[in-house]
Amino acid sequence: MGAATHLGINLGDYDAVIRTLIPHYQELIGAAGAAVGALTRTAPAVVDLGTGSGALAQAILTARPRARLTGIDEDAGMLAMAAKRLRGRITTIHGNFETTPIPRCDVVSASFALHHIRASRRKAALYRRAYAALTRGGLIVSADCCLAATAALQKNHRAGWLAHLRQNYSPARAEGFLSAWAKEDVYFTLEQEMALLKRAGFKVEVAFRKTCFAVVVGLK
Repeated sequence: MGAATHLGINLGDYDAVIRTLIPHYQELIGAAGAAVGALTRTAPAVVDLGTGSGALAQAILTARPRARLTGIDEDAGMLAMAAKRLRGRITTIHGNFETTPIPRCDVVSASFALHHIRASRRKAALYRRAYAALTRGGLIVSADCCLAATAALQKNHRAGWLAHLRQNYSPARAEGFLSAWAKEDVYFTLEQEMALLKRAGFKVEVAFRKTCFAVVVGLK
């Protein structure tokens, strides 16, 4: 399923609408790009998983203007958007990032993509593949929803997400978004994400955290 279809929006409206759907979206993307800028070499080779419209790739290019970008996505329409956005600065690969080989690189990045992996064993396998693809000193950075450890905090964070949606949508539609996504997406706790990365061999840091959203960095 393409990203726009998954979110229930028109492809051309993606960049504008995503901000109404995801709280702190721009902060998250900016923090992920900044993490790459702070922790990698001047001209890193970057493989962006589920690259979508290229928002994270663009943030990485802002932080590291000489970065060499490759984007993997199974949505051909989104890849075309990324190519247009980055004006030829990204090489695109049409495929599922769970099964497509990850080229040798200095950075593996993802934003709101890895929650489509529905089982911990599959996510663990992806993290192992990323570790193997990375050069020594490389990193994986992911911006996504990472649940709190307690049910009470999870309930509080969900209420905050619902309030964000209600700024642009009716209460019924806002609730409908979260209900629909809950059937299609799997959000692990931040603790679980960190544990999976550590088991793959990474040293793990949290570069950004606000409510249930985080930028998690694994260092090889």
